[in-house]
Amino acid sequence: MGKKKVLICCANGVATSTMVSMKCKNKFKELGILAEVVTCTSLEVKGKAKSYKPDLIISNVGTNIIVPEGIPVIYGVNLLSGRGAEETWAEIVEKLTIP
Repeated sequence: MGKKKVLICCANGVATSTMVSMKCKNKFKELGILAEVVTCTSLEVKGKAKSYKPDLIISNVGTNIIVPEGIPVIYGVNLLSGRGAEETWAEIVEKLTIP
């Protein structure tokens, strides 16, 4: 499996996206998933996704964000609260390990 790209967005591109980014980096390292993780605001996500071409977008503002077709979007707030986090991690890993 090659290096994956993950884009994480939140309302302001600072607090929650940074926290989820840190959790993702640690989890990916633990699981042996090679991934580059970038953060942005919800207003930047469409343009950033076009240029960055991520394999996955983790959104802390819901899954109804507008992104280029074909890029999966996962709701990431569960990673912050811990409630439902295991299911969210499973979904993230599934999306990143699909060939």
